[in-house]
Amino acid sequence: MIVKILSSSATFAGVRYNHEKMRAGKGELLEVRNFGSLMGLDKIGPQDYINYLKAVSAINKRVNKPQFHAVISAKGKTTSKQELLDTAEKWMAEMGYGENPYLVIFHNDTENYHVHIVSTRIDKDGRKISSAFEKLRSIRALSTVIKREKVDLTRLDKLLGYNFDSVAQVRTLLEGSGFEVRFEKEKIEVSHSGKLISTLKVTDIESLCQDPVRDKNRCRQLKAIFSKILAERLSNPDFLSPKTDIRSELQEFARMVQKKKGAELIFHSKDDKIPYGYTIIDHSNKTVMKGSEVMHLRDVLAFINLDRQNDLRPPAYRISLADPSVEVNYILSGLEEASFYEEPIRTLDLQEDIDDEAILGRNRQRKGKARTNTR
Repeated sequence: MIVKILSSSATFAGVRYNHEKMRAGKGELLEVRNFGSLMGLDKIGPQDYINYLKAVSAINKRVNKPQFHAVISAKGKTTSKQELLDTAEKWMAEMGYGENPYLVIFHNDTENYHVHIVSTRIDKDGRKISSAFEKLRSIRALSTVIKREKVDLTRLDKLLGYNFDSVAQVRTLLEGSGFEVRFEKEKIEVSHSGKLISTLKVTDIESLCQDPVRDKNRCRQLKAIFSKILAERLSNPDFLSPKTDIRSELQEFARMVQKKKGAELIFHSKDDKIPYGYTIIDHSNKTVMKGSEVMHLRDVLAFINLDRQNDLRPPAYRISLADPSVEVNYILSGLEEASFYEEPIRTLDLQEDIDDEAILGRNRQRKGKARTNTR
């Protein structure tokens, strides 16, 4: 990809230019960013965008030509308009224009797909964004964005090569590796540091899910390590202190497992309650599996604190309507691992030797009535 900074303008002629391209069927408006209350209008024309950009620019009277106009172009027509948009947004942030109002317009009228970006050089506080060494900085910024994208995409591709048996496990794997995952209808949007990295189809991820075939020796090895670590923790004199926090102990347990065997433990809980299940990410074998396949959570908790039965009540499960397919698997698997709290049965203690007549007679006497008891 290449980037080019175009000429400035006092009238934001870049908006008109791109509008004419769209009218001719040679352009498409991909993004309208940070235009505030203008976004609430039903119909927005090019003059509306120009007026808004002028209003923001008018805060700084010293800049005569505040228009910022740039082009990012890919080689040929293999790069999609969505990929160009993602790159443009990251590049604008790298250049310091990420919070400014700007438009991104896709052009398909040349041999190379490209996008135009039109904004203002004045931020909303009235400060001019530096234009020093702008052409050099624009090239370096694009290089930084592309390198970062390649690194993130390489990491994503490696993670999708792991063995897993559900979409929920893919989500846990990606989120545990620092990616943000959002489900949008039948798609999964994967981001990193707030920037969209890739959009995956749920059906494509489901096709990658496999029937669990586990390395039994590896599972036995992990279970032995779990037992050893928990036994060592149990021998710690401060381990069963009343001040011991179960969640903190679980995190310390996970840290020690990862240090010894390179396996990552992700505990699942609701509303800061005791976890109802956990997932093992075995990076050595590139495998994601339920924790219960190695050691049930109730057995892990039994090591940590036997005196806190009230803390081991299962959480009040609430299925997320936004993404039921992902939540249900963990909830169902967690029910079999949760330690249930049983309410004690209260009994009535009835006294046998109570003289009803004596009691009733005493009450009648207080009220000035004749006693029925003649004894």
